[in-house]
Amino acid sequence: MSKLFISLDQKEQTMLERICLDKDPQEALEFIVEYIIPKVDKKKKGGMKHPDLD
Repeated sequence: MSKLFISLDQKEQTMLERICLDKDPQEALEFIVEYIIPKVDKKKKGGMKHPDLD
């Protein structure tokens, strides 16, 4: 599988930092399902593009 780049806005970065500090597995899963998977799916469907062009 090739590498895939996604970008996170400021809100998403803050959420991710909070998850890392809290070590909350449920919150981490919700973040992945709500934010990461849709971005990955969008990249797969749209082809490989520059990471800053989400």
